[in-house]
Formats: sequence, C-alpha cells, structure tokens
Amino acid sequence: MSCRTVVHSRALGLLAAVGLATARLATAGPADETPPPRAPARVYTNEDLDRVHPFAHETGVRSVPAVPAGEGGAAPAPREPKRGRGEDFWRNEARRVRERLADLAAQRDALRAEIAERESERRSTLRPSRGGRSAASLSAGSPDARLHARLASLERRMRDLEDDLLERARREGALPGWLR
Repeated sequence: MSCRTVVHSRALGLLAAVGLATARLATAGPADETPPPRAPARVYTNEDLDRVHPFAHETGVRSVPAVPAGEGGAAPAPREPKRGRGEDFWRNEARRVRERLADLAAQRDALRAEIAERESERRSTLRPSRGGRSAASLSAGSPDARLHARLASLERRMRDLEDDLLERARREGALPGWLR
C-alpha cells in the first residue's frame, strides 16, 4: 500500500465519520422528543351547573348598587351642555381667544425682535477685555433681563388663556371640534 492510498483512505474515512455525525445531529433534534402528555380538559355539563345554581347569589348575580343611579355613587350620566352654551357659544369663545392670542403673539414677536436687536448691537459695539468678557457686557444684563422676563410673562399668559378655554370647555361638556 502506498502512502498516497493510506492518506486517501484516511481522508475518506474522516469524511464518512463527519457525514454520519452530521446526519445523526440532523435527525436527533427536537422531533425525537415527544411533548409530555396533557391532562384532559375538564368538561362542564348542565348537571354541574344545576349543582351550583343554589349558590349563584353568592357570586353577585343578584346584587344591586348601594346608591341609586343619579345620586353620584354610580357612573354619572353624560352632561348636557349648559343652556346657551352649545356649539355656537364655544365656536365664538374659541374665536375670541384666538384673536387675543394673536395680539399676544404679535407682542411676543416684537419683544423677541427687540431682544435680538439689542444682543446684536452689544456684540458689535463691545470689545472683549482680556478675560473674554468686558465690564460693560456684565453690567448691561439688567435691561435684557427685564425684556426676557416680559417675554416669559407673555408666553405664560398665552398658555394660560389656551388652558383656561380648554378646561372650561371640558367641564361644560363641549365637544373638542367646537373649539377648532
């Protein structure tokens, strides 16, 4: 037997062994394992129901609410909008609030423009000192602080107006579409 034949036969044997191992792994998967048997499900019949029928009142079938409907204990009935507060009222109210918000938004935009203008003027006229900030820029914060406070106050008033309208409408049962 030559060296080549021995190597060739060993290689074939090794390939055959790998092929057998692969075939065993492929077939020995979860399919070989059978799931544990299930317990049979309980079947209830009319006889079972007849047997427990005398105790039905213990489950709450015949219970009644402690507070009669309409006295607040049960879920309240949906509220009707108050007299004179129908769709027309809420559409007009929403329009009035939107007009007021537009006025406040114009004031807010003017304040923002003024703040931006002052900041750009300060940047162009002030020369920074050695530390990177001039003494004038440190002391000039008070007028801008007042403008920023006015801006924050305006924005807060705008949010309060919107929130107030939404809250009043919600409490009186107005539909959300009436506020658009």
